[in-house]
Amino acid sequence: MPAPNVDLVLVVDTSDSMKHCINELRAHLDALISPMQGNISKVRYGLVGLSASKNSGNISYMVNFIKGPMVPGTYDPYHFGPNDPDPRNQFFTENAQEMKAALATLTPTGDEDMLLALDFAADMPFGPISNTKRVIALFSDEPFEQGVSGRDDFDKIPLLCQKFMARHIQLFAAIPEGHAAKELAETDRSEIEFVDGGDGLKSVDFTKLFAQMGKSISASTIQAVSEPEYQRALFEQDKWVQSQEWSDRDNT
Repeated sequence: MPAPNVDLVLVVDTSDSMKHCINELRAHLDALISPMQGNISKVRYGLVGLSASKNSGNISYMVNFIKGPMVPGTYDPYHFGPNDPDPRNQFFTENAQEMKAALATLTPTGDEDMLLALDFAADMPFGPISNTKRVIALFSDEPFEQGVSGRDDFDKIPLLCQKFMARHIQLFAAIPEGHAAKELAETDRSEIEFVDGGDGLKSVDFTKLFAQMGKSISASTIQAVSEPEYQRALFEQDKWVQSQEWSDRDNT
């Protein structure tokens, strides 16, 4: 049966090379939203914007969600605010303008680590499988192999694919070709658009890409199935600590 609701999370590379691309994403977001309007009862938008900084072997991350920067232990998908009984209200919005405003606040800097960004998105508090189509759309101008953590985390890819399937998440991605992207492309319901890298995704026709994505999401169906157990925080980001403006892995 058609999905009455959609939870859509945009995963955006906010490294330095994406300065111009973020403006394009925001400018053409209507091309993704419009095909769903009138066909789906409710669309909720989420955001994961991530950049990384490496210094003396330590990696720090700036992570932004729909309401603002991540604060480990307080505002992250693993710890919910005490006054909000529904965590989806912290990480999703029904207001497309709020999504655009959140994209406008992102400041590209540093490097990328998009496997980690995908894991954050996969752990978001999506609506029930019984009435919600769960979608993640990732945009990056560098292949996963160029991430600041290198190949150290590539052994997590099979677990990430298993999580997508367990949670019935449909993955869309526009990213340069690489081994990791090809492996993710084999996941059920995934649609990967391989793009040229190194140009901030300037060669991508976002209007066409978003229109195709929107139609695919609108036509998707859901099944009355249960959600099996899955492993959260594959990179142990639920144990991070806060250090000034950046969220760091706790290596203690």
